Amino acid sequence: MKGRYFVGILLILIGTGFLGDQLGYLDFGDIISTYWPVIIIIAGLAGLFDRGSSKLGSLIVISIGVIFQLSRLDMITRDVFKYFFPVILILIGGNLIFSKGAVSSKSGANSENWNKNRTNEDFVDHTVLMSGIENINTSQSFKGGKLTAIMGGIELDLRDANMEGTQCYIEATAIAGGVEIHVPRHWRVEAQGTPVLGAFTNKAVGPVDPTAPLLIVKGTAIMGGVEIN
Repeated sequence: MKGRYFVGILLILIGTGFLGDQLGYLDFGDIISTYWPVIIIIAGLAGLFDRGSSKLGSLIVISIGVIFQLSRLDMITRDVFKYFFPVILILIGGNLIFSKGAVSSKSGANSENWNKNRTNEDFVDHTVLMSGIENINTSQSFKGGKLTAIMGGIELDLRDANMEGTQCYIEATAIAGGVEIHVPRHWRVEAQGTPVLGAFTNKAVGPVDPTAPLLIVKGTAIMGGVEIN
């Protein structure tokens, strides 16, 4: 579901609810104060069924909505924020188990001790936990990849790479960490990120040519950041 359609439907439903409240058919103020987290859950579900969205990010958004909703229904009595980190770790662990691709994890979170390597792999798949990795990729038929940084950092340099075809995807997830992607100047970049107490920024200055190769970066930044430049 495209974002504008979701927002449009949501506004129609909220407007209908307030209209019903004014006509005396329901107490919409009380309903929205209790069930507002459902909006977050629906947004996550919309992303889950959108082929262009990050599935892990959508699951995290759904989980956040469920935790808030359980709190509003008094089914969770403790501070809801205490539940976020364990749930996120469970989702990431499941994503690593059931997704394809190798996992890279290097010791030493300090950037000076990052594992630095030069590769020409057509598809990159890096996951770091309390660590860091710097990858200079020179593939001449780059197909995309997956980057996950948890309390650590990943720096992917694609400035000497060339893309296979006209379009490819990178899924980037940063949780209390950071992902930085450097792209060639002749690539166009489209960012489809979901920041939660974090930042998902696109600083790349690409060409205006609509036929130029397109890199689509999608993912989630939770108390961390994803930056493309």
